[in-house]
Amino acid sequence: MTISIRQKRIYEEITSRLQTMEQNDDLKPGDRLPPERQLAIMFGVSRNSVREAIKSLEQHGVLISKPGAGTYIAENSQANLAMAMGDAFARERHRLDDIFELRLLLEPQIAHLAAQRITKKELQKMQSLISAYTKNMRDGLPVYFYDQAFHDAIAAATGNQSITLLMDQMHELLRESRDEALQSSVRSAKSLEDHQKILEALSMRDPERAREAMTDHLKHTREIVFTSTTGE
Repeated sequence: MTISIRQKRIYEEITSRLQTMEQNDDLKPGDRLPPERQLAIMFGVSRNSVREAIKSLEQHGVLISKPGAGTYIAENSQANLAMAMGDAFARERHRLDDIFELRLLLEPQIAHLAAQRITKKELQKMQSLISAYTKNMRDGLPVYFYDQAFHDAIAAATGNQSITLLMDQMHELLRESRDEALQSSVRSAKSLEDHQKILEALSMRDPERAREAMTDHLKHTREIVFTSTTGE
C-alpha cells in the first residue's frame, strides 16, 4: 500500500519523538508506559486510538499489559521500539484524519438541509448549547459534550430520521475527533466562534452559508488538532 506524504511525515515525527525518549532513557525495556491520556496528547490521537495502538503492539510482542499494573515495554522485544510504536501511532493518526474527512463529506450537507427546515424552538436550543459551552469554557471546564450536542441538534433539525439515526450510529466513531485528549483552549475558542457563525447562518435560513460555515469549522478543527500535536 502506498503511504501518502502526509502519513509519512506523521510517522517520521512520531518515530523521531520516540527515539529522543529512548536516547534520554525515558523509554526503555521494562518501563511502564505513561497513562493513556498523556500518550493521546503526546501523539495527537484519541484515547481509543491509544488503546488500539497498544493492542497492536501487544500482538507484536512490543508491549505487555499487566492487569491492574499497567502496560510495560517488553524486556525481550526484538523490534525497534521507536519505529514499532511510531508506526502504530501514525496509523491511528491517519485514522483520525479519515474521520475528519468523513465529517467533511457529511456534516456540511446536513447543515445545508437543516437551514431549510429548522424551527424557532430548535434555534433556541442551539443558542442554549452555545451559552452553556461559553460558560464552561470560561470556567475552565470540558466543552466537548456541548460540542457534540450542538452537531446532534443540527442533524435533528433536518427532520430526517435516517440522518439522525445515521449520526447516532456513528457517535462512537465521530466522538474520537472530539476526544477530551484532543481538546485545547485554542480549539475551544475557535469552535465557539465557528458555532456562532453556523447558528447565524441557520437563523437566516441560508443553506449555502450554513454549508460553508460548517465546512470552515471542520477544516479549522482538523488544522488545530494536527498542527498542535505535530508542530506542522
